[in-house]
Formats: sequence, C-alpha cells, structure tokens
Amino acid sequence: PRPPPPPPSQSHCRLGLWMPAYSALVSGGAVRPPRATCLLLASFAAGSGLWLLVGSQKEEQPDVASPRTQRSARSAAQLAKWIRWQAVLASEAAAHTASPGKGSLALWGDSITESWRGTSYGTPAGRANGTPAVLAQTLARRWPSPAVLAISGDQTQHLLWRLGDGGELPPPLASDGALTAVVMIGTNNLGAGHLPGPTAEGVLAVAREYLRRSRGRLLLCALLPR
Repeated sequence: PRPPPPPPSQSHCRLGLWMPAYSALVSGGAVRPPRATCLLLASFAAGSGLWLLVGSQKEEQPDVASPRTQRSARSAAQLAKWIRWQAVLASEAAAHTASPGKGSLALWGDSITESWRGTSYGTPAGRANGTPAVLAQTLARRWPSPAVLAISGDQTQHLLWRLGDGGELPPPLASDGALTAVVMIGTNNLGAGHLPGPTAEGVLAVAREYLRRSRGRLLLCALLPR
C-alpha cells in the first residue's frame, strides 16, 4: 500500500512519473530536500517518452527566492532547458571581467532582456533577429562585452534565486564598485496570475537583494504594458 503523504505544512518533494497519456505518483516517492526551496531536477529516459521530475509542491511566491519548478515550467523539456541555461549564465557571470577604465554592465531579466543575445533559453530565436547588433551599436560602445544574464519566462522569484543560490552575482562581480546593473523583471508574474501588489513586492525583493550583495549601481526598469 502507498504510504500516507507527509503533512502539508512540511516542505517536501515528490517523485513523479509522467507519460503522454497519464501521470502516476511513484509509490514511496516522497523525498525531503535539505532546503525549504527545492531545486527541480529533470532527466529524460532516452527513447521512452518518459520523464522524471523532482520538484517543490509549494506555490512559488514572487518575493521568495525559488528556482524554476513544476509550478512555473510549462513542460519537462522547458525545465531541463532552464536548468542548463542557468548553469551557463552562472559560469559566464563568474568569468566576467570589467573593461579597464570603463566598468561593467550586467543586464538581468527574462525574455525581453535575453533578446539582447538573440536567443531564448540560449537557442537562437527568430523574434530577436538583429537585436544583438543593436546592443553592439549602443550600450556595448560604452561598456564593452556587457553581461546579458537573462532567461526567457523567468519571474521575480526565479531571478531572486539566481542572484543568490544560482551564482549569477559571484563575489568578483558583486565587489565591483563600477558595476552598473539593469534589471527588468516581473511581467511573467502578471502573466502567471500574480496580482500587481505581490508582483511589485517581488520586484523590490530583487532590487534589495542586488543592493545587499553588490557594491554596484542599479537601474530598475518599469514593466512594459502587457
């Protein structure tokens, strides 16, 4: 017989087996994470059409740091892309160096910001054709090699996690007093059904986290109309 689920007040993860036609919970699949926030792990069973997912069953809150979870990922494939791309961004942030005498520019956000790279989850996106050239002709003239650290579909809680546990604001970057950060985040919270008040709290939480960790300046952008 399947063991009873843990009390709802406890933070926990559950192992799910998903198939195209149905989903079934694996017996005895309760796994307790070491942290209240549980990092999603997605792995594909090659050639089987199955995928395994470990994820937080708690609702994501705009002002509480969280990686992308099954609550905010549209599919296992998207979740896997998020995990891979976030690791790439963390590596880029760790390797980023300022241009002598010119300082550094870092842009954090969602798909709007990732368009500066011409990509979506690190893959070339047709809708962003020509955008990297605009960046090269404008901001990159003042700040050579700006760090574009953005993930399509991200919400405030995801960026909050990325700045901390996600490693996208490593000590060398955070200690750069000449760093200028541009942040635009929150539109996907509204798209996901979060109300304007909680979304605004999430945006402010991101700003406070950046300013708490960094010696640099912050330009916090207003959201574009949806």
